[in-house]
Amino acid sequence: MTGLPKGVAARVILRSLLLQSAWNYRTLQGNGVAFALLPVLRRVHSDEASLREAVERHSHHFNAHPYLASLALGSLARLEWEGMDGETIRRFRAALGGPLGALGDRLVWAAWLPLCSVLALSLLWVGLAPGWTLAVFLFVYNAGHFTLRVWGFREGWEAGTDLAARLRTMGLSTVSTRLEGWLAGAMGLLVGLAVLGPGVRGGVSPVWIAPGVALLALGFFLGPRAWRATAAVTVAGVALLLLVGFFLR
Repeated sequence: MTGLPKGVAARVILRSLLLQSAWNYRTLQGNGVAFALLPVLRRVHSDEASLREAVERHSHHFNAHPYLASLALGSLARLEWEGMDGETIRRFRAALGGPLGALGDRLVWAAWLPLCSVLALSLLWVGLAPGWTLAVFLFVYNAGHFTLRVWGFREGWEAGTDLAARLRTMGLSTVSTRLEGWLAGAMGLLVGLAVLGPGVRGGVSPVWIAPGVALLALGFFLGPRAWRATAAVTVAGVALLLLVGFFLR
C-alpha cells in the first residue's frame, strides 16, 4: 500500500471490526464506514470544515457484507488520499454496496461459516471436549474472517477506482464454489459419523446404514443443484438418526 502509513491502515482495519456497531435503518452501515475511515480522513483533511464534510459523505447509506466491506474501505481510503473530489467519491461509494453484499453472502454466510460449523460438529462427535471444540471453531473461523478483511483492504487500496472491474477477476466466486464443495464433503463426514457412532460399542445396525447411505446419495447427486434443500433434509436426517439411536441403545 504505497503512500499509506502502515499504522493508519492497521487502524482502519481494526475499526472495520466495529462496522455494524452503529447500524441503523436509515444509513445501515454508513456510520460504521465513516468511523473506520477516520484515521485516513484526519490525515487528509487538516481543517475542521473539510473533515466534517468528508465524515458526512461517508456517513450516508451503505450496505455490504461486513467482511468484504474492507474492499470498499481500501478503495475509498485511496480516493480520499489522492484528493478525489467529494461528488465522485459519493457516486463511487454508492455503487459498491450491492456487489460486495452478494459476493460476501455467498462466500461467508453460505460457505465458510457452515463449513466451519459442520467441521466443529464433527470434532464434537468424535469426542473432542465442548470447550476445545468451541475454541477450534472460533480460531479457524476468525482466522479466515480476519484474513479476508486484511486482504480486502489491501486489494481495495491497490484497485482504487478500478475496484468494480477488478472484482470480476479476483476469483471470489471460484473460492465460494470450492468451499461449497468442501461443505458438501464435510456434511458427508458428519452424516457418516452419525451413522457409525452407535456402532462404536458393537455392530452397526442396518437401521442406521440404510438412511445414512440414502442421505449421502442425496447430498452427492442433488447437493450442487439444490444445496439449501439438501442441507435441510440432511440435517433433518441426522436428527432422525440421533433420535432413533437414542431409543435403540
